[in-house]
Amino acid sequence: MVIIIFDIHSHILPAVDDGAKDINEALQLLEMMKEDGITDVIATPHFYPDSDNLDEFKMRTEEAYKTLCSAAEGKNLPRIYFGCEVLYFRYLGTSEAVTDFRLDGSNYLLLELTDDCITDSFFEDIANLKNKSGIIPIIAHIERYYKAPSFRKLLKFVKSENIPTQVNASSLFSPYYKRITEKLIKKGYVNFLATDSHSIDIRPPQMKNALKHITEKLGEEYANGLIRNSRLLLEEMTRKGDLYEKQNA
Repeated sequence: MVIIIFDIHSHILPAVDDGAKDINEALQLLEMMKEDGITDVIATPHFYPDSDNLDEFKMRTEEAYKTLCSAAEGKNLPRIYFGCEVLYFRYLGTSEAVTDFRLDGSNYLLLELTDDCITDSFFEDIANLKNKSGIIPIIAHIERYYKAPSFRKLLKFVKSENIPTQVNASSLFSPYYKRITEKLIKKGYVNFLATDSHSIDIRPPQMKNALKHITEKLGEEYANGLIRNSRLLLEEMTRKGDLYEKQNA
């Protein structure tokens, strides 16, 4: 039986952000992901609201996505989906542009934070995003914010509001993030494991080793739970995406 491992966070699109520098590196990353057991991956290039023009961002990332899909065709590489990683900005929850940030036309959005953005205004925006816009944010690499003054408030908020979170596979091997990442997984704060791969040298895919580490350190049920969550998200995302395509055909 093929185990579906869905990487929900990657920077494999060529020459659009600080990820893959060209199509060759993008294909190398996909090959590494295949060897790492990843069957499906979503490309999530950075969107920075203070510096990126939305229309220009959409144009260049969509073109890069088409180029990569075309180059990968017939090579038996992981299936590629399209999204972005948006940096939090004030009034995100009521922004008309928020639907452009969704993962492949689904109701999910990958959201990057900063240490100083975790305020009452942030909590208000995220509540509006989920409850008024119907879009579910996934907090990217939550382990990175553990030194933020309001980190405990963030954990309490995501738990009470049922906001999903993601950790990076590489953080389990980092002297800075290993301990907090394991703790967050064990205490049930983490829903997804992802590579956040940027290049073949900088943060390459480590999904297989990370799942092995989780199994040995915390227990098989934790690793299986993260795999199951990603598979269920892929199923839901694909279903929503198909509906989106039909409605916009």
